[in-house]
This record gives sequence, C-alpha cells and structure tokens, in this order.
Amino acid sequence: MTLMPVALCLFYRWNNSELDVWVQTREDDGPYHGLLEFPGGGIEANEVPLEAVVREVEEEVGIRIDPKLGRLMGVYSNEYPKRTILLYVFLFPDTPLLENKGKWLTIKKDDLSNPFKGMIPPPNHRIIDDLFNSLYSNQHE
Repeated sequence: MTLMPVALCLFYRWNNSELDVWVQTREDDGPYHGLLEFPGGGIEANEVPLEAVVREVEEEVGIRIDPKLGRLMGVYSNEYPKRTILLYVFLFPDTPLLENKGKWLTIKKDDLSNPFKGMIPPPNHRIIDDLFNSLYSNQHE
C-alpha cells in the first residue's frame, strides 16, 4: 500500500452561524475533474506540509499566502485499493487576493455540505462538516 501525502488549503469565513468555504473548479484529468475543490496537491520529498500548501496555492490560484496565517485543522486519511491519501488540511482566513477567483460555498447548520453532493469530492464533505461543527460549537459554548 502506497502512502500519498497531500496538503489542502481551506480558505474560510464565519458569519452569523454560516460558514463560507472557497473553492475552484478542478481542471486536471483525474477522477475529480470539473468538481469544486480546495487548492492543494502532493507534498514533495523536501517539503513540510505547510510549505506544500503555500506552494500549491501559488501554483493553482496565483496568489502568495503568508504561512504564519495558516493552522493545521487536521489530517484525514482516505483509503483506496492501491493507496492511502493523507490530507493535511490547513485553515487560512479569507483574503482580498481571492477576489474574482473561484467561488464561495455557504454552509448552513441544517444542511451542512449536503447541498453540494456531486459538486465537491466526497472526502471534502467530512472536512467541511467538521469545520462547521467546530466553529459552531465554539460560538455556542
């Protein structure tokens, strides 16, 4: 079984019990072609995950983000027949540099990521729902 480490950037904003997450259309020819996805990609041999996410955002989105603003949300494991993908998910705040790039999806308490089934890769539902639940519970403690 092959391990494939991947770094993802989740730009977000929290407003009145609603979560907005930033996505872009995936252009590669893989299984998620055409879906709305977080920027990110494989971690190279000489990189730590945070360096990889900064590089991937610059390559895919065309903006430079400050690594000091990012924080690791978690590591998600996705099992496939021939490999395991480890997703290192980093949270970054909204930035004006995203203006006119990609789009924001609004996540609400009653539906979470369910309205976006078929529009986002299946592993991203858990990531989005975990982030919403964490932010919501922190706000209501």
